[in-house]
Amino acid sequence: MRPIDAISRVEAARILGCSRSTVAKYVREGRLHSAGTRLSLSCAAVEQLALSVYPWRRDLRGDASYWVTGQRASGILGVNVARLNQLANAGRLPFETHEDGTRLYRRDQLRTVANAREARWN
Repeated sequence: MRPIDAISRVEAARILGCSRSTVAKYVREGRLHSAGTRLSLSCAAVEQLALSVYPWRRDLRGDASYWVTGQRASGILGVNVARLNQLANAGRLPFETHEDGTRLYRRDQLRTVANAREARWN
């Protein structure tokens, strides 16, 4: 049965910051499991793996990465890093924590929040 959060291996590679062949390697190694069809994976499982393998330092200047760090997140929202941390600490802004302690924010979620803030003030 295909999970509700099924994603393609192409999207999994974007979330993990790696190639499709690396995603296939993670499946072979048992670090990821195919969901329903052999080509789909659980988004939640992929995001969980990303918290240990995602090379966030490589994507600090990228505009297409799935994850962003605090500095980039604050820029997307138009707030300073201190305010970003206040919002995250108060549970008003979702984030995940990489195994090295770095907070990672989903770029698409930040864009949604930024658009909502802009619409609210216009």
